[in-house]
Amino acid sequence: MIIFALYAVLLVGLGLWDARHAGSAEAYFVNSRASGPWQVGLSITASCVGGSATIGMAGLAWQVGTPAFWWLGSGACGLLLLTVALARKVRASGALTLPELIGRRLGQQARTLSSLIIVIAWPAILAAQFTAMGQLTAALTGFDPSLALPAGALLIVLYALLGGQASVIRSDVPQFALLFGGLCLTMVWLFVHNPHPMLSVEVEVLNAGFGLSKFIYFFIIIGGSYVVCPMLFGRVLSARNERAAFYGGLIGAGWLVVTAVVIVLVGLGCRGLLPPGSAPDSVLTAVQGVLPPWIGMALMVALLSAVLSSADSCLITASTVLCHDLLRTDRLAVCRVMTLALGGIGYLLSTRGHGILDLLLMANDVYVCGVVLPVFWGLMLPMTRHIPHRTATVAMLAGGAGGLASALLGMPEAGYAGLLASLLCLLPTACAGRDARQPAL
Repeated sequence: MIIFALYAVLLVGLGLWDARHAGSAEAYFVNSRASGPWQVGLSITASCVGGSATIGMAGLAWQVGTPAFWWLGSGACGLLLLTVALARKVRASGALTLPELIGRRLGQQARTLSSLIIVIAWPAILAAQFTAMGQLTAALTGFDPSLALPAGALLIVLYALLGGQASVIRSDVPQFALLFGGLCLTMVWLFVHNPHPMLSVEVEVLNAGFGLSKFIYFFIIIGGSYVVCPMLFGRVLSARNERAAFYGGLIGAGWLVVTAVVIVLVGLGCRGLLPPGSAPDSVLTAVQGVLPPWIGMALMVALLSAVLSSADSCLITASTVLCHDLLRTDRLAVCRVMTLALGGIGYLLSTRGHGILDLLLMANDVYVCGVVLPVFWGLMLPMTRHIPHRTATVAMLAGGAGGLASALLGMPEAGYAGLLASLLCLLPTACAGRDARQPAL
């Protein structure tokens, strides 16, 4: 209880401090474009390694072994593609949000449509973080789950709406240090006291529990969400210059790989310490009872840092897109009200009982299939060519429809069909003629 209370006071205090200096949209949305490469890179890593990539990924490693690496490994590949292909171009644009960039290249209809998809999908991702936050709050405070979930969600919302992106980025570096340090301490203790699961496991890319179909799904859906991600674009746009954006992306991708290995080893180390029928989402919280008190507390702080650093990023991303690209206002009072409203929606979704993995993948289905391919295609085209605005809108609708069907019916093939339909819409633009009217980024 004391640790949770101290963490809450520090975060809210930081939010209040940054609220005094967040006097403009650029400060609230992109940290006044003052982030250096290490701040960009570690902030990316901290935001990506949230509740889904700790609690969920360790549980998956406990179930299927080393192929669980692809949860973050596919994301590292997607981030590397973003860094090499787009980071410099995105930072040079001077935009405030990803949909603003989309509007410049694909038209205002595409900007509105992509914004709608983000605002609809991101609360589901936020709900996954709230679900994890509720579990951690209950473990740290002893609160009943019915009280722990709203208490944890309220902390995230209050901290994010006060300071905006400045508070989020400022806190990401120490939060990642706590996250990585706690996971490493847990990994070392598990190896010393329960070495057999780590030493005897076979290093596999695929296996019976994680087959080719899952690999393809993770690589396309999870990895694709990192290539054109409004949250990661926000970090790139916050960099002080193009060089900081590029090297920040490389630093982020490297730390994602290292962190993924550590989380997989922690998940493997939990084998034999918990009953075989344990729920995967509860592996890390349940193993706390086996660890020495100080190691268990370090793990809880690590998980708390992971969830907070990801959840606040999701919330700020959704609220800035809602205000800047849908409501077309940069008034900070409106942004804070929308942050509160989206936090409420995320909380309601988190009470529906979905697992962390289910919530995350449902949201990614819709977003990746509807937005990633047309946007990546449009940004990669030479500036003398462009995707006709109507074509971009149709491609997004076709992909989004497939992603929605995949999310509702549980049929990944529907998402792949949506991506194929989107690609077929875009292919003719690869051979389109020169169009000097296309505006620059």
